[in-house]
Amino acid sequence: MMTKKTINDPKVYTIILNWNNYEDTKKCLESLQEATYPNLSVIIVDNASDDESGKRLQAEFPHFRFIFNEKNLGFARGCNVGIRAALKDETCAYVLLLNNDAVVTQNFLEKAVDVAERNPLIGLVGGKILQSPQSRKIWYAGGYINCWRGQNVNRGFDETDDGRYDTPGETGFITGALMLIKREVIERVGLLPEEYFFGVEEWDYSLTVQRAGYKLHYVPEFIIYHSADGSHWNLDPKFAYNSFRNKLIFQEKFLPRGLFPLWKRIFLIYGKYLGRLKRQEFIEKYDLNKDVSIDDLDFAFGQAIKDHKKNVLTEETLTLFEEVLRRRKG
Repeated sequence: MMTKKTINDPKVYTIILNWNNYEDTKKCLESLQEATYPNLSVIIVDNASDDESGKRLQAEFPHFRFIFNEKNLGFARGCNVGIRAALKDETCAYVLLLNNDAVVTQNFLEKAVDVAERNPLIGLVGGKILQSPQSRKIWYAGGYINCWRGQNVNRGFDETDDGRYDTPGETGFITGALMLIKREVIERVGLLPEEYFFGVEEWDYSLTVQRAGYKLHYVPEFIIYHSADGSHWNLDPKFAYNSFRNKLIFQEKFLPRGLFPLWKRIFLIYGKYLGRLKRQEFIEKYDLNKDVSIDDLDFAFGQAIKDHKKNVLTEETLTLFEEVLRRRKG
């Protein structure tokens, strides 16, 4: 349903990563077909899906561009493949990162682009992310990163959207589920950080862009629906290992000089004692993977500390961890 393009509509490339998720990605692409922004292109990067979902989607959406990676590159590296392809088009003015389990509203993009165009200091734009049209529960309405604790806080999370977060303005971080990036930011700051396999890259990029002198802006009319379940809350040892290592990489990079060794000691103590209780509480609260022992999660924590400096997180790194865990369990 894209309306007629004019010279005043900057070109936006939407980058969507698919990995073994035909149903969600299909819904996402169907919603993009109804978007009214007149100068929108879509690139789907298939991250080596082994269920033929990428090929099925390509057959159903031939007007969108598909790129097929030979292996699962994770979130940042996978998205960067699409970003590089978008930037080859000299008319590309913006790159939009969009999670494949998101559904966009028809006119979601116009206001976000307009706000970014009016202020040269704005580098990233984020929007209001709701969990579903039925519940009107908020998933993200701006937020910030607590660098000392190594966690993000999504403003309005799980609150009903009653209008209190309808004021636009500067924010502390932009989630990678919906992130509009100016081309000049990518050219100046670089692509998404590839040290992480999945998660935390959005924290890193938000802070890096801010440190380069740009502002991060929240636009409440920039609305999508994002289910935000699946692998995000699938707390198994491999996911925990990935999360712990991500946090170590991020903290060493962004804590003030000299504080990381102290933070790491505190993190180690927390992980051994309080963290164990928290992980057990989390598993029980969300009824997750009852077949996973708390000892396995403790091992993931310890192995993440041990492997912190060894290598960049990749699919191979995570497979190696699984093999070590398997041998440990006999």
